[in-house]
Amino acid sequence: MRGFFFVLLAFLFPLSGLCLDLTKGLFLSGTGTFVYQYMAKEKGDFKDEKKGSGVLDLNLSFKPSENNEFFVRASFAKGNGLKRVNPFVLSPNADDLFDDLHNINGHPRDHLQELWYSHTFPLEKERNLRITLGIIDSTSFIDDNEYAGNEIEQFLNEGLVHNLLLNLPSYDLGVALELERGNLHLRLLGMRSKNELDKYYTWVGAQVGYKWENALGKGNYRLCAFTTNKKFESWTESYKALRGFGLSVDQELIKEKLGGFLRFGWQDDKAKVDYKSMASFGLNVKGSIWKREKDEMGIGYSYLKGPKKGEISHTHLFETYLKFHLSEFKSIISNLTFDYQYMVDKFQKNDKNEAHILGLRFNVSF
Repeated sequence: MRGFFFVLLAFLFPLSGLCLDLTKGLFLSGTGTFVYQYMAKEKGDFKDEKKGSGVLDLNLSFKPSENNEFFVRASFAKGNGLKRVNPFVLSPNADDLFDDLHNINGHPRDHLQELWYSHTFPLEKERNLRITLGIIDSTSFIDDNEYAGNEIEQFLNEGLVHNLLLNLPSYDLGVALELERGNLHLRLLGMRSKNELDKYYTWVGAQVGYKWENALGKGNYRLCAFTTNKKFESWTESYKALRGFGLSVDQELIKEKLGGFLRFGWQDDKAKVDYKSMASFGLNVKGSIWKREKDEMGIGYSYLKGPKKGEISHTHLFETYLKFHLSEFKSIISNLTFDYQYMVDKFQKNDKNEAHILGLRFNVSF
């Protein structure tokens, strides 16, 4: 692991020296991330664990004109962190690690996560229609959040990165339509992916969002919904569809100093699902409060309720992180984050898993 990490850094620095703008319209960006986590058991049939992982994400964008873009994203990882030994439903590290990047979604494809083309149609003043086709990630379009939506820079646990009840697919064929008119947007998305039963299914989602700048500051309010076809195992012998909706809000509370976020989600539990409803909320504190503008602190809590027929009664998740900006040289930026998580999975039979997870994250981006 240590050798991989230093190789990763050595690889990053020469690339970033070439600069983001490789040539006219061609841009390269990336992030190297190292995460080390220690899980200390409080209750449950598992043991203390400590694991690390390293990930290199590379993005290549080509814009031959203002309204056209070709995009490729690939990721390379060493290690799986706590994922293979994690006794909880939620993963303490939402990033894509070694196992996630091989045979992606059951396909004979490694490392390549996104490969798409987009075209923007200017309709009129402050009104645009954008179409994206190819191998896409639905989280780029649905359930975005200013303060809780990036496992590389913000919360690590997947329970605070996205609304899991939307069952957002990633890295598969799809098409996305985005209509923007002033502060209002409408996004429609369709994707074809594989589930855990190795069955192909169709996922269709939509999001309506509004940007609202008020006396408190900037805010974003989003309502999203999704459905699939009947390709998922149910509590009976038949197959059922997944469907549900969610709310994602982020709002400045004190301009450029303090922000808050809120999520709510619900899904039909006719199919076998881990959770039926969820709610999460938290705060984002900017480093300007302690005179380090590029530092950041996050505090978040998530509650997820399981279906009556499932194994899990409910899950509690608390996470807080403190990110320090270390350095910035030309296009190279480095950060160090200290992270703490507390998780409880309460089972229907009154047993529970409970643990504290301490984490350290170091990343270099260009």
